[in-house]
Amino acid sequence: MTANPKAHQPEAAPPVVDRAAFDAALAEQVVREKEVTRASDRAAAARRRLPMVEVEDYVFEGVDGPVRLTELFGEHYLLLVQNVMYGVDWEAGCPSCTWAVDNLPATMSRLDDEGIAFAMISQAPVEKLEAWRRQRGWPHRWVSSGATTYHQDWGWTLDHGDYQGPVPGYSYYLLKDGTPYLTYMTGARGTEAILPVAHIMDRTVYGRQQDWEDSPEGWPQYPTYG
Repeated sequence: MTANPKAHQPEAAPPVVDRAAFDAALAEQVVREKEVTRASDRAAAARRRLPMVEVEDYVFEGVDGPVRLTELFGEHYLLLVQNVMYGVDWEAGCPSCTWAVDNLPATMSRLDDEGIAFAMISQAPVEKLEAWRRQRGWPHRWVSSGATTYHQDWGWTLDHGDYQGPVPGYSYYLLKDGTPYLTYMTGARGTEAILPVAHIMDRTVYGRQQDWEDSPEGWPQYPTYG
C-alpha cells in the first residue's frame, strides 16, 4: 500500500501573530467570503430561472433488467444523476468519481426528505458497475447506458485530442406530466459544489495540497490526479 504523503506534517506554517492581528486578518477574509456567498446566491437565482429541455426516456440496463429514465425518479419529481466515469472496457471506476461518490451524504434519506431521487449512470456493463458498487459498499442505484446514446447525446463522452472516453458531472432532472426534462447540468470543477470534503480541505491551512493552487512558498502540493 502506498504511503499517504499527507500523513506527515509539513515544516511550513503561517506566521504567528497576536490575537488582535489574527482577528483583523480574519475579518478581512470574512469580507471576501461574504462576496463569494452573494455571488453564489446570484448564480443560484439565475439557475432557478433557466429553461428546461425534454429528454428521451432512455432505457438503461439495471442489475434486475431494463430501467427507464423516468423510473429512476421513483416516487419523486426531482432527480439528481451522477454521471460516473466508467468506460465500457475499464476494469475499475474512475478514482476521482469514486472519491466523489464517497462524498455523498452518509444518510441519503436526507435527499428523499427533500423529494430528490438519486441515481448513477455509466457506460460500462451493469455487471462491472455492480461489482464496483459492492466493492465500495455503496447503496446507490447504478445503471448502464452502454446500449443507449445517452452519453453521446448529452456530452458525457469526449472524442477529441488525446482523450477518448467518459467525463464526470451531474444532471438535474424534473419529471412533469410523465415527461423527463433536464433543468441543469455541470461538469469539471462545477462538480465541486456538492463535494464536502473538498470544501473542508479548502478551509484547512494547507488547502487541497494540489499543484494548481495558489499557495505560499513551501506549502505542500501534489499532482491533482496523481
